[in-house]
Amino acid sequence: MWAWWSEMLWDPTKVGLVAAWFTGGAALVGVVISAAVSTIVSRRAVYINAVTSERSKWIEALRDTISNLSAAADRVVTLRQAKAADYAGSVEWATDTQEMHRLMTDLVLRLNPTEPEALNLLKAARKLNAAARLHSSAAGMRADEVMGRHAQWVLKAEWERVKEEAAGWSQALRFRYRRWRRRSAYNRFLLRDGSLEKLDVIGAGKADLELTLLRSQMDVA
Repeated sequence: MWAWWSEMLWDPTKVGLVAAWFTGGAALVGVVISAAVSTIVSRRAVYINAVTSERSKWIEALRDTISNLSAAADRVVTLRQAKAADYAGSVEWATDTQEMHRLMTDLVLRLNPTEPEALNLLKAARKLNAAARLHSSAAGMRADEVMGRHAQWVLKAEWERVKEEAAGWSQALRFRYRRWRRRSAYNRFLLRDGSLEKLDVIGAGKADLELTLLRSQMDVA
């Protein structure tokens, strides 16, 4: 084989043929590589578009569930305070509390049971559910405020995932740093406005004025 190649390379009449082989081979390799890269890029684009679209739908659906739960809880606690015995035990009460139960179930099914942000959001939502059924409007407003703050973190984390998936591996280090910063900020949040201990005052004999003042302090923060 080596002798054949030596003959081909040193024979002036065949140098052009060898050059044509190499040129054609390089062109063929280039076409193959280009096609492979194009296929990989197009498949990734399809994957990213599909995942981004589904995550966007999930985020919008979660936002709707949370806002609807907030509205349903506000309706229950408001009518319970206004109508008292006429509302409790009525068909209207049964319909409204059933709707709250449906929204709570929807929230549970939408959230990841292994993520701290999701678990804390569920705790706040359950406290809002209980406050609407059992306690005053001030208690319901406080629970709603805490739930909303936790919902912001869950929704923000999902948008960050969308951006990270779209950016690809080239931005992995930057997004890892952003995740670290977000985790640090979330831990600080749990020590302040996001502390679930703020919900312990509900049902603990606090007056409505005290609950309202506590909520207004969160607004200022």
